[in-house]
Amino acid sequence: MPAPLAIAEIITEKKAKYGRYIDTKQWDKFGEVALPDAELSFIGPDGSILKAGNTSFIFPSSAAFTKFFSTFFAKAQTLHMFGPGDLQLQGPDEVRAVWAMEDQIILNNTAGLVEIRGGGYYHETWKRVNGDWFLKSLRLERTYQKTSLLAKIFVGLDRLGLSIV
Repeated sequence: MPAPLAIAEIITEKKAKYGRYIDTKQWDKFGEVALPDAELSFIGPDGSILKAGNTSFIFPSSAAFTKFFSTFFAKAQTLHMFGPGDLQLQGPDEVRAVWAMEDQIILNNTAGLVEIRGGGYYHETWKRVNGDWFLKSLRLERTYQKTSLLAKIFVGLDRLGLSIV
């Protein structure tokens, strides 16, 4: 059954904060959106787990997620955009949500030549805790990803242990 409007509004606002906090690098505010034990995973268009170097994008906690991405995005400009959510009430304290998304990552000081763009769908579970709603799990399933040639070269060098960034 669709989530009641009041619940959907709260979760939609928190989803907007999720993107804004990442893009503006307000990692200290991520606890306003996600539970400490939130599980976050990111899947490529081919169904494989996304990676940066040897790090798989599967995080068992919001702290592990923010620790990795605060460093990973420190030298980048990012933008995350979400479409309207499909929010379904699973019980009095649980909502399942699916959001269309597009993102862009541009590495600083590269004249825009190192960039990754992509899109797909977030599949999420939100839980009510002490009267407020928080992200419990997130799985981004990308439907496409476009990586600039220089970004592919940087990723290849990183896999060889020759990171130049």
